[in-house]
Amino acid sequence: MPTTPTVDADPATGVSAREEDAYTLGVQAVLWGYPMACYAQASDARGGAAHVNVFRRIRKLKTAGDRDVVTPDNVTIEACGWIDLREEPMVVHVPALTEPRWYIVQFGDTFDEVATNIGGINGPRAGAYAVCGPRFDAKLPGEITVIHLRTTQCVCTVRVFVDGEADLPDAVAVLDGFRLLPLSAYLREGLAYHPPEGALLPTLADDAPPTLRLFGHIGQAMRWYLPTSADTGDALVMSLHRIGLSVAHGFDYGSLCEDTTRGLARAAVTAERIIDARLADLGEIINGWRYNTASGRAGYDVALRAALAKGALGAQLANEVLCPACDVDADGEPLHGRHDYELHFPPGDLPPVSRFWNMSLFGEDLMFVENDAGRYSIGNTTDGLASNPDGSLTLSIQQDPPMTSLPRRNGCPRPTARLITMGFHGPASSVLDGTYRLPAARSGSSG
Repeated sequence: MPTTPTVDADPATGVSAREEDAYTLGVQAVLWGYPMACYAQASDARGGAAHVNVFRRIRKLKTAGDRDVVTPDNVTIEACGWIDLREEPMVVHVPALTEPRWYIVQFGDTFDEVATNIGGINGPRAGAYAVCGPRFDAKLPGEITVIHLRTTQCVCTVRVFVDGEADLPDAVAVLDGFRLLPLSAYLREGLAYHPPEGALLPTLADDAPPTLRLFGHIGQAMRWYLPTSADTGDALVMSLHRIGLSVAHGFDYGSLCEDTTRGLARAAVTAERIIDARLADLGEIINGWRYNTASGRAGYDVALRAALAKGALGAQLANEVLCPACDVDADGEPLHGRHDYELHFPPGDLPPVSRFWNMSLFGEDLMFVENDAGRYSIGNTTDGLASNPDGSLTLSIQQDPPMTSLPRRNGCPRPTARLITMGFHGPASSVLDGTYRLPAARSGSSG
């Protein structure tokens, strides 16, 4: 490793200006590049099961025994496509539905910013959508809607509503109607094209020393996700060349002097602390529920964007789907499977949504709470949900009562309960501006 004499050291600390410069740039680089590193790590974690430029179903309706399924609700199923735009644009075909059904198609770049959505609060939008990377500037036929991305790879996620297990086959058929295919194939063959298996996602290398490994991951992500023109046309990327980061070469730590590597090692620790602090402070907590409306659009707040990527990578925009979470009762005590809980909604004060709402219950492992009744969530699409005589609604979290009782019809079993989420699909403006807030989970008798 190259060495340089420390002639510019601070007399009080002995830290050189070169080290401080690397430290300052390093903190900025981590906060800026952290979402890309998260996506690189996520793609690597999928291993040989993840392919490029094909849709794969990754979520199914939760039933007993599905312990490998992590999902914020059991009223949607999902397919995900990792899209590589370096060779050419990719076309997403959104089918015309014969029966009304909620769906949303989310396009997110590898900075964890949502580029656009199709469906959702805007309703069905059947058609062909060409997803184009930063280097594509050709004209396309008028019937194709163009979606521009600033990164060379992105994630497209399709979510489709499921109205219970009986509806699952129809929902899967709708989900399978969404297609992902290369632009050239679409223009040549249309939907008759059948994609090959697709190339596997690349694997992250851990070549850099442990204290600099995060910079190594950011460097690899820059090579995978950014256009090479960024090395000469993006002011921030150009400034990072001083600490060995570039699109062309990734992270060239071997060319750095000792002062620079010391500064970067310090920067990695500081940046992680900043990210964790921002993550802990995300949103506001009212009645034990944490609301975060910033997901998907952090803009120039790189620390916020990094925290969102660490806490909820690929989250939906709040005006489409908002999922506040609660892990304490009305007295601030942690939720516990020994206790019963109730959420009481006064008359006319149900969760205000344009689509549907759904409460889900999770255990310590953040998986659905297993129970004999096979109920894992409850909401306004649940059969048999019953209001009180005064028009109010009480949702219960308790031991399995008889099937015919009102608490059973309005409740979820509580064994090992640790976390409640409420999914607002199409939240009203009163939810987004803080006018409406969910009631606290009030503890009842112990089982």
